[in-house]
Amino acid sequence: MTIRVLHVIHGMGSGGAESLIMNIYRNIDRTKIQFDFLLRYEENMYLDEIKALGGKIYRMPPFPKHALKNYIETKKFFVNNKEYKIIHVHANALIYMSALIIAKNSGVPCRIMHSHSTKTGRKFYRIVHEINKLFIGNLATNYLACSGIAGEWMFKNKKYKVLKNAIETSKFIYNKNVREEIQTELKLEGKFVIGHVGRFLYTKNHEFIIDIFKEIYVQNNKAVLVLVGSGPLEQKIREKVIKLGLKDNVIFTGVRSDVYRLLQAFDIFVFPSHFEGLPVTLIEAQASGLRCFVSSEVSNEAKISELLEFIDLQKPAKYWANKILKYSAGYDREDMYKQIKTSGYDIKELTKNLEDFYLKQQNY
Repeated sequence: MTIRVLHVIHGMGSGGAESLIMNIYRNIDRTKIQFDFLLRYEENMYLDEIKALGGKIYRMPPFPKHALKNYIETKKFFVNNKEYKIIHVHANALIYMSALIIAKNSGVPCRIMHSHSTKTGRKFYRIVHEINKLFIGNLATNYLACSGIAGEWMFKNKKYKVLKNAIETSKFIYNKNVREEIQTELKLEGKFVIGHVGRFLYTKNHEFIIDIFKEIYVQNNKAVLVLVGSGPLEQKIREKVIKLGLKDNVIFTGVRSDVYRLLQAFDIFVFPSHFEGLPVTLIEAQASGLRCFVSSEVSNEAKISELLEFIDLQKPAKYWANKILKYSAGYDREDMYKQIKTSGYDIKELTKNLEDFYLKQQNY
């Protein structure tokens, strides 16, 4: 009998947690385990793929905007869907607890909480997170984290397991032909291409990315910045680009399902985040053989090769720009396949381990 695992997450957009879930879903033995999704927002760039893989999608009212309605509808859901023995809750902080509470009261025996971040930006959320840490031990039965620091942030003294943000390594290995195709598509031939992948959120620090790029452009007018993703701060960043006179040298691609191809066309990956758990996109960028310049606020566990260099986020934009410009003449892109596998970030092995874990839960 196929086990159905219910993934509880805000939405299925372009974030790292969503990417990890889909990487696992594509590789897991779906004759044994199927994934279903309980979402709180409409965003779902994987809708068609999930349905094609055999998954079901359920939508609840947004939280916290409609917290009470969300609670009532979620309670109805578990009353009407008693087949779930495993729920896997994904979170950046312990804010949305309703699903865990209701699942426990409904008799769901395996309730996994999975930490995907190391901080939360809002003071109120930090307070709620600290309060909920007092209760998480009574609600969840298993604890997962994308990194050690993300585990400490959410679970502290509890025994958690790190589930690495693994990728489909072979898709990301550098390919010159793909680079040429994307460079033609985006008119990047002969340009020095700086890239970033991520939602337009405070965490990702797009404002500083633009500041860095401005300093690069002053010294190299062939530089182009490619921003992949979407999000609530996108319009604000577009306005800043226009204000600084960079409109012709900054490309907004929107959400793309072919990030593995776009990375081939970049020359540099820049990532000055305010904080992160362990970004999948940094593993993907290194797998592509890209030089990565990353905020020192990101977990050290993201560095799996010499391609990644941490820079103090307090350093000025010009300092970042000068570091990046050292590679404006180009460099050899390495085949990183063996290194990614050795580091434990290949999706095949991780999926098998998680599959075994899910199967063991049948004994509850």
